[in-house]
Amino acid sequence: MNKEKWNEIAYLLSENLPTDLSETDFGQKVIQALRILDWKEYKGEIEKEHSLQFGSVNKLRPDFIIKSDDKRLFVIEIKLPTIPINSTFQRQLFSYMRQLKLDYGILIGQAIQIFYDGNLINQEDPILLETIQFKADSEKGEKFVELFCKETYSKELLKSFTLNSLKKINRKEDHKTLTEKILSENYQEKISELIKQDFLNEYDGELIESVLKELKIEIKKKNTQIIQTEFPKNQFTEQRIVDYSSGILPIELKPSSEADFKRRLLLTKTAYITIFYKNGTSKQKVWNANRFKESSGVLGNLRSRPEFRNGKWQKLGIEKVLVSIDK
Repeated sequence: MNKEKWNEIAYLLSENLPTDLSETDFGQKVIQALRILDWKEYKGEIEKEHSLQFGSVNKLRPDFIIKSDDKRLFVIEIKLPTIPINSTFQRQLFSYMRQLKLDYGILIGQAIQIFYDGNLINQEDPILLETIQFKADSEKGEKFVELFCKETYSKELLKSFTLNSLKKINRKEDHKTLTEKILSENYQEKISELIKQDFLNEYDGELIESVLKELKIEIKKKNTQIIQTEFPKNQFTEQRIVDYSSGILPIELKPSSEADFKRRLLLTKTAYITIFYKNGTSKQKVWNANRFKESSGVLGNLRSRPEFRNGKWQKLGIEKVLVSIDK
């Protein structure tokens, strides 16, 4: 049941949209999606553009507030799916959550983002618990239906989901912190001492220290896994004459529009870089774009890579590069 409801919501909010869609029209689509989740306007469960007094003269108007028995449960802010989700939109939602004193807020645009602002966290802004793409048969989408469908909505279910999400987020932070500690100079000095202790039963300390002085011991972060893959020459959408005299490496994006590529990269935070060499071979590696921001440029970011700089790519025998969102 949850899968069927999610697939219908994904269809409504992504696949079945006209090109000239207005925010008002998109709002009507969201209301249809809320009806699929069993929330009803005529019962007063969907409050539209409720005016909130903010200071003496300012007012806030969240797009939707979902209620049950006259109690506000969560707030929804919508943005046109043609515009990439950005921090301005998120902060707008945050202000509604704070004014309404609601733990949960949902931002709906190119994807669905769920935010939490309750007492389980201790930070200035609400925290992003999950981003859900509008894809059919999505497990995250089914979970969204379970959490926010009227029939199954409960504080206990939301709290369990929140705790699990926070645990994943905290583990990522712990992973990052531990990595930084292991890569630090202080820890690398400890490694030499551990090696010395390991060999003291076989060799004297002076000899071990003498050998260690002649060695360089380093711990480095592994490079992103490179997958050796052969691609046909017609992988590029069109055949082009490559002019090396310009010093500019040919880079093709999929999707081809830099704006479309950037929009999807900001959502997925992952792309795939395929490097084609003059000798006919190719390599593919993953671009982890966690630090890529809305203000970043796609081609500028790629061309700043050491191996793609003028002079370097020619020496490496690179012919062209294909960068795609989908593998």
